[in-house]
Amino acid sequence: MFCHAMVLCLRLLQQQAVADMNSILITALLLTGLSGGYGGNTSTPCLNGFTSKLSHNQNISSFTMNITDHSMINILISDSATKLDCSWGEFQCYIQCGFLNATKNLSSLLEEKICVQKNEGTQLDFILSESGTSCNVTLCNEASVIRLMDGICNVKSTEKELKRLLIIKNMCALVLFNSNNITKSYISIEKNCIHGIVRIPFEGNSEGFDLEDLALTVVKMNKSTTNSDFVMINTSQVSDCLLPVTTMIPVAPFQNVPEEQSKVAVVIYSSAKQFTINQPHMTILSPVIRIEVVNRHITNLAKPLSINFTLNSNSAVPANVCLSCQYYDDDIYEWKGQQCLNPQNYYDNNIANCLYDHMTPFAVLLVDVKIDKAHWKILSYLSYIGCGISAFFSLAAILVFFIKRTPTADCSNSIHVSLSASLLLLNTSFLFSEWAASWSIEGVCVFVAVMIDYSLLCCFSWMAIEALHVYLLLIKVFNTYIRYYMVKLSLFGWGLPALFVGASLSVYKLEAFYGTKKVTLTDTTDTTAICWITNVYFLYGMNITYYSIVFLTNTAVLSTVTSQICKLRRLGAKGKKVPTCKDISTVLGLTCLLGLTWGLAFVTSGYTNYPVLYLFCICNSLQGLFMFLWVYGTMRKNRRVVAETLSPSEPYSSTGKPKTISSKDTSHYS
Repeated sequence: MFCHAMVLCLRLLQQQAVADMNSILITALLLTGLSGGYGGNTSTPCLNGFTSKLSHNQNISSFTMNITDHSMINILISDSATKLDCSWGEFQCYIQCGFLNATKNLSSLLEEKICVQKNEGTQLDFILSESGTSCNVTLCNEASVIRLMDGICNVKSTEKELKRLLIIKNMCALVLFNSNNITKSYISIEKNCIHGIVRIPFEGNSEGFDLEDLALTVVKMNKSTTNSDFVMINTSQVSDCLLPVTTMIPVAPFQNVPEEQSKVAVVIYSSAKQFTINQPHMTILSPVIRIEVVNRHITNLAKPLSINFTLNSNSAVPANVCLSCQYYDDDIYEWKGQQCLNPQNYYDNNIANCLYDHMTPFAVLLVDVKIDKAHWKILSYLSYIGCGISAFFSLAAILVFFIKRTPTADCSNSIHVSLSASLLLLNTSFLFSEWAASWSIEGVCVFVAVMIDYSLLCCFSWMAIEALHVYLLLIKVFNTYIRYYMVKLSLFGWGLPALFVGASLSVYKLEAFYGTKKVTLTDTTDTTAICWITNVYFLYGMNITYYSIVFLTNTAVLSTVTSQICKLRRLGAKGKKVPTCKDISTVLGLTCLLGLTWGLAFVTSGYTNYPVLYLFCICNSLQGLFMFLWVYGTMRKNRRVVAETLSPSEPYSSTGKPKTISSKDTSHYS
């Protein structure tokens, strides 16, 4: 953006009483204050084949420059009252020009002829023939953006260099923010520019710079300028366009130090995009504040730095997330956080108070509610022990099925064993999660994450199949013949998850959904790495949605089956009522069989519901054990039923004849 140059140009024009205001921004483009120019030579002949057109629209106060040639080069520079755009065909480009006498009549720009002097494919030089002003257009790509930024800011940087850097960022935004390496370079160069401005001597106690993309305040932290132990800096004193942030900086660290190191820069950004390169799905609710001191790294403040952030959202905070005061680590380019804000630190007027013991970029983020370190350790032990037991008994259930099965065995146990197999795969792959995350080979962690996700979706699929089978066995009553019944169920149970995971892997080069996910604990800055889904939107869009459908369906089936079982028990032999404890055991067994214990995830809200979290961990990590007991028990009951009658409790037969269900047919699920 060239708004600051526009203001300068406007002042010059007012002094010269120039009336034409429609071309202010394009003149601003040509001011020396924005660029060094490329030193065009008016004696250099113009290249043939180029045509140009200059025009302006009085209705929207915009100025357009269009350069084309026979080889399909099409450069369009559009300058309106709010935005400057440069496009080279379908790509962005960056333009900078040399000096133009701003006192001449601006309407004469429309009479200029453009002379293209050099075309190197990604760089084009031209001059305005009447004024002799030289301009350069550069196609935005990784190499050109690095070249443009290189050497801009150094120890003697001024406001002009920082403006130019911000212009490069805006005009080549697509390239800059699509490459982590370029964005990291930009952050480092911008920091150097800020340090250069801090070094510039100035009169008074403070000096402010409003650069639209950021507002910068430099303050002399001198004990003689304040009677307090803190200096208050309000960013609204610099820019009215940004949300106000009040910073209270302790004076003590700036006493008895060189003058250059006694000044502090407070920067507030209008956009936080550059701070989300490694965490693109972070939700930042406040402006980002950067506090910089030249040649010093201030940490462990005795009196903490206090910042009152005005949040840019008035909506209620959901139950599964919280507001967290975070700081930006410039070494790894990631946000790190403290624990969730207490209610007393979050005021009714949408202001959050944060305290820090160091000086870096800061902000208030909306983060997932995390678990404190002590509970995390306990839950980890429970999970690993439970998964180990579950994996062992899942394997035992499979072996018992193949050893003890009979020719007359129905499909029910085959379905149970398929669910046990998916649980075996899930628990085994989960046991390798943290181990694989510690490997330097990324592919190992991706493979483990894929296996966890695939086996989890298989578990959900076989839970849905269990519900379907129970419905047909206990609710539909009539025998139904379905050809290749188990084959079709297997295609759904194993094939549908494979389609989902395969589709996500097919776009791996464009979007990596699987990999290392870092979990930060609430009471410490320590992180734990696991192999899992890294994209939260993908997690909610596929896994959570898929299980939600299964959960609702299975809950409806369980409710209906529970009602049916109770009726059948009351109508049992000799009219005797079965003890209530047996009915409860049957319902609890079906609850585990249909995977409804996974629904506890819907009512957990992090650290505030630890009892539910522990219950979720125990029930689901031991599901393989429960399945073994169910398979073994039902196989024994099936033998007893086969011994009593030649008609098994299978709802599928080749005859397709209807049969009225009796209490013996329900013995498989009781």
